[in-house]
Amino acid sequence: MSLVLHELLVCCRGLENDKATERKKEADRFRQLIRSPDTVEELDRISGTRAAKSSKQLTWNAVFRFLQKYLQKETELLQSGKANVSATTQANRQKKMQEISSLVKYFIRCANKRGPRLNCGELLNHVMEILRSSFSCSAYGEDYSSILLKNILSVRKYWCEITQQQWHNLLDLYCGLFTGSSKAINRVLVSRIIHTAVQGCCLQTEGFSHTLFSFFSRALLNARQERHLAVVEHLVSALNVFLRSAAMNCRIRVCRLGEELLPSVLYVWTQMRPSTTLKEEIVEFFNLQLCVHHPKGSKTQDTGAYAEDWVKWQSLLYNLYDALVSEISQIGSRGKYATGSRHIAVKENLMELTAEICHQLFSEDCNLQVLEVTQAHLRATQRGSPHGTPSKRRRIELGWEVLRDHLQPHHSDFDIIPWLQITSVLTSKYPSMVPGQELVPLLSILCQLLGEQRRGDRGPYVLRCLREVARCQATHPERAQSYRVELGRLWGRVWALALRGVSSPQTEALSLALLSTILQGAFIPIDRELWKLFSGSACKPSDAAALCLAQALLKCPVLKSLGTGWDHAGAVEGVGPPSLKENIMSWLLMNEQSEEAEESSRPHPIVCRDFPHNLIPRILVPLTLKDTRAGIMFLLGAKGLESAVMQDQTQVEVKGALSEIESMYLQFSFDEMPSNPMVKEMVSSAGTQLTVVPSLKHKLEQGLLSVADHLLNCYSPDSQTTPPECLVRCSSLLTGVLAGYVSTGLLTEEEACHSQLFLKAKALVQDFSEYISNVKVKMAEDGTMTTLRSVMRLCTQCVNRGVKDSMSSVSCNLFMKIFPARLLTELAEICKLLLNSSCKRGSVGIEEETTDEDWDMTRTQADQQEDIDLFDDGDEPQTSTSKGTHRQNVDPNDTQCGPDAKSLLAEEHLAQQDLAILASLEFLSLCVSAEFIHGLSFKPVEVRRKLLLLLEQIDCTKPLHLNMYLVLLKKLPAEDTSLAAEEFDSLLRPLADLCSLYRQDQEICAAVLLGLLPSIRSLGRTQDQHNDMRHVQGALLQVVSGFCILGRTGKCTAIVKVALIHCLLALLEADPCCKWAVLTLREEELPVSVILPSHLSDSHHHVRMLAAMTVERLFLEMTPDSLEKRKMLPLKCQQTAFENIYLKAQEGMRVQKNSSPEDLSDETFNRKATLLKSVSVVLCCSPVCEKQSLFALFQSYKENNIEEPLIKKVLGSVSRALGYRSVEAFVSSHLDYLVAEWLGQHGYTLESFPYTLLNHATLKDFYSSSYQVLIPHLVFLDDFKQVKSISTHLGKDWKKLLANCFPKIMVNILPYFAVSGQDAQVAQQREKAHRVYDLLKDSNCLGKPQIDSLIHSNLSDIVVELLMTLYEGAATEEGGRGDLRRFIGELDPAPNPPYFSSYVIKATLDYLSSCHSANLKSLVAILSKTPISIQRILLAVCQKAAETINAYERHRILLMYYLFVSLLLKEVKDGLGGAWAFVLRDIIYTLIHHINSRPAQLDEVSSRSFSLCCDLLTSVCRTAVQFCDDAVESHLQVIVGTLTAQVTNQLAISQQVLSLLKFLVVESQDKLKSAIQKLEPFPDRPEFRELRAVQHTLKYSTGKFTLRQEIAHFLSVASCDSLPLTRLEGLKDLRRQLHNNKSQIRPLLRECLADPEESVLVLLVLNLLQLCKLAANHPGGRDILEAAGSCLGELGPVDFSTIALLHGKDQLNARAVSLFSPVEPQWLYIILNCINNALTHHWYTIQGSTLTCFQRAHLLQS
Repeated sequence: MSLVLHELLVCCRGLENDKATERKKEADRFRQLIRSPDTVEELDRISGTRAAKSSKQLTWNAVFRFLQKYLQKETELLQSGKANVSATTQANRQKKMQEISSLVKYFIRCANKRGPRLNCGELLNHVMEILRSSFSCSAYGEDYSSILLKNILSVRKYWCEITQQQWHNLLDLYCGLFTGSSKAINRVLVSRIIHTAVQGCCLQTEGFSHTLFSFFSRALLNARQERHLAVVEHLVSALNVFLRSAAMNCRIRVCRLGEELLPSVLYVWTQMRPSTTLKEEIVEFFNLQLCVHHPKGSKTQDTGAYAEDWVKWQSLLYNLYDALVSEISQIGSRGKYATGSRHIAVKENLMELTAEICHQLFSEDCNLQVLEVTQAHLRATQRGSPHGTPSKRRRIELGWEVLRDHLQPHHSDFDIIPWLQITSVLTSKYPSMVPGQELVPLLSILCQLLGEQRRGDRGPYVLRCLREVARCQATHPERAQSYRVELGRLWGRVWALALRGVSSPQTEALSLALLSTILQGAFIPIDRELWKLFSGSACKPSDAAALCLAQALLKCPVLKSLGTGWDHAGAVEGVGPPSLKENIMSWLLMNEQSEEAEESSRPHPIVCRDFPHNLIPRILVPLTLKDTRAGIMFLLGAKGLESAVMQDQTQVEVKGALSEIESMYLQFSFDEMPSNPMVKEMVSSAGTQLTVVPSLKHKLEQGLLSVADHLLNCYSPDSQTTPPECLVRCSSLLTGVLAGYVSTGLLTEEEACHSQLFLKAKALVQDFSEYISNVKVKMAEDGTMTTLRSVMRLCTQCVNRGVKDSMSSVSCNLFMKIFPARLLTELAEICKLLLNSSCKRGSVGIEEETTDEDWDMTRTQADQQEDIDLFDDGDEPQTSTSKGTHRQNVDPNDTQCGPDAKSLLAEEHLAQQDLAILASLEFLSLCVSAEFIHGLSFKPVEVRRKLLLLLEQIDCTKPLHLNMYLVLLKKLPAEDTSLAAEEFDSLLRPLADLCSLYRQDQEICAAVLLGLLPSIRSLGRTQDQHNDMRHVQGALLQVVSGFCILGRTGKCTAIVKVALIHCLLALLEADPCCKWAVLTLREEELPVSVILPSHLSDSHHHVRMLAAMTVERLFLEMTPDSLEKRKMLPLKCQQTAFENIYLKAQEGMRVQKNSSPEDLSDETFNRKATLLKSVSVVLCCSPVCEKQSLFALFQSYKENNIEEPLIKKVLGSVSRALGYRSVEAFVSSHLDYLVAEWLGQHGYTLESFPYTLLNHATLKDFYSSSYQVLIPHLVFLDDFKQVKSISTHLGKDWKKLLANCFPKIMVNILPYFAVSGQDAQVAQQREKAHRVYDLLKDSNCLGKPQIDSLIHSNLSDIVVELLMTLYEGAATEEGGRGDLRRFIGELDPAPNPPYFSSYVIKATLDYLSSCHSANLKSLVAILSKTPISIQRILLAVCQKAAETINAYERHRILLMYYLFVSLLLKEVKDGLGGAWAFVLRDIIYTLIHHINSRPAQLDEVSSRSFSLCCDLLTSVCRTAVQFCDDAVESHLQVIVGTLTAQVTNQLAISQQVLSLLKFLVVESQDKLKSAIQKLEPFPDRPEFRELRAVQHTLKYSTGKFTLRQEIAHFLSVASCDSLPLTRLEGLKDLRRQLHNNKSQIRPLLRECLADPEESVLVLLVLNLLQLCKLAANHPGGRDILEAAGSCLGELGPVDFSTIALLHGKDQLNARAVSLFSPVEPQWLYIILNCINNALTHHWYTIQGSTLTCFQRAHLLQS
């Protein structure tokens, strides 16, 4: 031990002396020694070594223990003194106490001056021990509280080291001190400490809410009696912090507390003259309560609102409204009499609060509400008065009329402006609440205000308000429909006033924004005055002007010119005046400046201002196109101007947390809000051919080159008027224009790189490079770093690939190509220099002195052979990576101090040069992700290597280094880049130190986890499976595993667990089947797919709900870039996932034992919400688990006592998501399964089935609507007693009910008779079926004769029901699946029970036929006796397919259709009872309708369905060609026309279709020659070459056709009314013939004029018009309309006889008259033709009705 420390040790031991005088001497000496630099240095050295703990060395902590003993001795001495002493003795005692506490305070400050040295736990325990004793608290409480606030709670490291229990103990202690009777400590100080402790608790711990709910309830209920408003301020601020933290978990308690405290807080607001800060906190409290009670503005409990006591809450809202109106009125009154200038507007938060309350209290109609309100907040609450004083009552008025009264023009600005603000917020946030009848009076007043504005104070607010009203009308145009005339007149006046307002600098931007909104809503026709704004000097280019111009170009065609009265500046002699487009371009580029301006040293305004990124190029490029509107629509993309505006509005993070809470509330209560109808996607004109006007393009290029040249001339590095930002903006403008031309197809990217604009951009960037070089020299100068940061942020915006449209991508590529390698190299060098200079400023001291056994994990790094604890927190000195800098070397300036101990991530810790480094690093990181771009001047890999080298000198104890590492961690593994394993190693190496340092800092832990997301996603894109990459996977999994362990042991708060879930989701995206995404937790290895569901039982509701909302990742393979491209995971994965989810969700239903009774309601509701949400998500995403999930919902209704309205909401949201028309339709589609499962559960009865969920009020209603489902199940369960019970409820004979359900009953029995096999289960089922059948045959039941009769009369229905049981997954072996095995998939969900394989169904049909007749061979032969029964079966199956919206179920029904049609085809040769042609036509058209209805993008199941239809159609065609080729001939055009359109770029489908086409056209040309001749030509594509040749040869076998013959051929093709698309190729060929044979049209025209009734042209026009009529209402009919229009266009404006056109309009009637003379046969002919056409309609309801009609007509005829 050194001499210095030995002396200190002697002194410390002297402090333990029994003599008071000796101790006093030693205390004085102690103070001197502690002040000595040598002592401090030696103590620092010894305390910083790990050996200090176990050795006898003297450390700061050891000295502190001596000091504690000294204080204890002195306190005992003081406490033992007599109580009744003189004033002098008492004063001496007080002085002694002060000296003792002063010594402790001094020592703590000395120890921690260079960073926290003392052990936090020991220090905090000592402070609390002192404060718990009443004597020591009164003696030292004030000083110790000061120590606690300034020396413990202000240090971030201590925040992280304080355990959860210590935080809670601290809160309990100070809450007790505040509410207790002790006055030892100043209440303001106590309230400050409570505020800080609440912040620490909310950030670092969980589970303390009950304490604080109780405390705030007691402390603030009597806030009006508090003498010091500073106390109330700290408490309300602490309350807000707490409520924000608790709101997610404890909504009910937060509402209850709010309703309890609001009167007291409102009293402070209205009666106690609070300070501005306190007012802000109170407004925050009110806002919080409104968010929690009414998330997203919901008004009723049905829509997601909640209140503990609705009557009380409504009353409080009225009181609050009254108080706010009074406050606003007082602000206005004070303003009127204030001297000097003052801000008129009321603060935004107050306005938003008032608007929110108006939204809640205003009625839906426009009626004025007058209320007598009890002012609860003014009630006396003196405890001594048993009755108090009577409550005051006030009369208040509210409604739209009151709001308009406040806006009357005669009021002063001080009175009007706040209400204009309120109206703006109200209409902006809740446009749907503005009644239609209120639009006219509101707009009228605002228009009057705008017109009477003179001084300019109220003008901006009126304009904002008008803009929001315009948006409101545009969002809900239907409300304005009744008042459109008056509104149009008013908007016209507003338009004129807004145009005038553009000339005023104060109102220019707002006037332009208003004009833009009026344009968007298309309220009035646009006049020439608007264009004058953008072609003269009325206003200068600005972002508002650019947005308004873009909106105008989107909505209106551009005029050629502004007329002769316009001054055409810049016109050249001998050349016509410039067009309006030229004027607009000149105005944007300011090319028509005066000579003085050209010679000026200032650059053009277009490069001096910030515009939304790429907006100016998106305007300039379309101005050079022939169709400007189509051009700007294409360049702006699907989201239109919204995307351009939103780019600059990303800083809305203040209310992000509250908004997330509100959204989660609506998720909890299943009240998700519908999307805003105003946000409509624009139709992109990508398919339109855009044409450039060369002269305009040339003029634009010259203008841009002029701007760039002028900038190059006037720029110099030392220029004050031309900042370097101008160079970046101008370069971006040039590359943006080139990108516009490239994305429209007018230039290639290679051509753009050789253009003059590109070369000029490179010249600009050379100057920019010079600026970057100069930065190295001028780093120390003022403003250099600020400018560098600004420039880097601008560059980052230009290379950011966040926007996914084509123009942004090309613009980004071109912008990167202009960068010289030198620029990025020097920028990386600057970062290195700045980083080195920042190291001199020291680091924030962070030590880890406590051990933690929870991180049982190792860092696996390529260059290390030994295991190192990744989250090591041992006692020996830690070193930062590769530098060996000891963490105790701390600069006192960097010590984290402050009232709330800011996180190292906070910007407050960073200097301007630090911010410049981070901005530069972000830019460089984005640049190095450009490996895929060809033609770069720099090497991305080389720049990335330099960035990774920066990590070698990283010291994560420094805020800059920490933030730098997080930037690189997030940005380097970009979407378009795959890092090598070595690069990943360098990037991830600092993770070990980082996790070890900050494992207790919840904010940094969350940031680190979120920073890992890009790396995880990058691994998902990497196909490299070598050992090195697997090692990188292991390194990432190691970190995630560690946080999972911490989470399981309760050492992570919700913020970290939420980030952890995002990591788990990223891992699932990277490795959906968890081949490598396996975490090691303690001794067990668990795949991520198991760990994600485990969070469903987490203690925090936010974590549970986030897990519940994301469990779909366990069923679907998806990526964040293309969430719509979903691929189902294998069956086993999905089944395992569902079991885990339901198990963990049910486990989460168990409320924790330590929960307080007050928390029970919240906990119960929250856990129910988690269960319901997780099950509902599975319902929506997994067809294979849909039935299980739905039954889980029904079971949870019974087992978990979940409220019926909540379950109904869940079912409603799920049924809407799945496309069902109602909840009843959705549940009914699974009712067979639900009933079977319900009756299979032990103790479940039919009476207990939750039929109310199907909206049945009584059991009778349920039985009445569902007995067809219930009785077959009950019969097979041999439960005839229940059957009789149902009949009793319905008042019907039970035998009649059995007869009504007979087909379904037979389907439960017959298959077991037919199936063979000795399997025990099959034998058991067969025995059961025999037993039930015997009971049915009994004379006391149906009896054998009635059963035979029912089988005979219901045969077709029995066949349909039997087909409905088809499920090939039920086959026990592959061979048992028969012909259908090609079309089944692993993920085909099981249907409602019972279900059987096709083998069993065929056997059952054979069994039925053998029972029915011994003479006939098959069931089809039996059905052929009454052919209508075949049609009934086919139609019933088709109707089932049409009714279902589930793709898997539709595919299963198609399999049934395939099975039955296959049976029919075997019997076609026998004629099917004479109905073969009818049946074949029905099958052909059914299959064609299914083929036509396929989705544009085929998924796995729809591909199988399409393949099945093609295969079946092939079988039908082959059979028909073999036995009855005339049946195919009449439908060949429809078949071929349909199939031709299906040949797409999807290879498998195209091959199948082409195979069938070749069979019909090539292989069968001998049999189908006449039909092939009449076909329309095939497309001129390689795959149709052989088909075209055959068809062409047969068609022109007699020679080349004239135009008349071509037209006649076109007219001879029989069109199908329900399939107009089959004529598309014929129309295209006809258009070619008309175009190529114009000379032959003339004689046809002469014939037309001579005899229009027989003219072939008239017939052609009639045919084309008829096709257009059919296509107009047909999905996909647009192509037909365009093709027919092209044909009519080729004919030109021919003067056809109107009489001729009218004469031939009803061809069917004319045909009937020509065939039959009597009227009745004509009618019958027309009816039969209509019926014949309707039987091929694509709507099966029409087919069904037609079939019924035909049967009745047939009966009448017979």
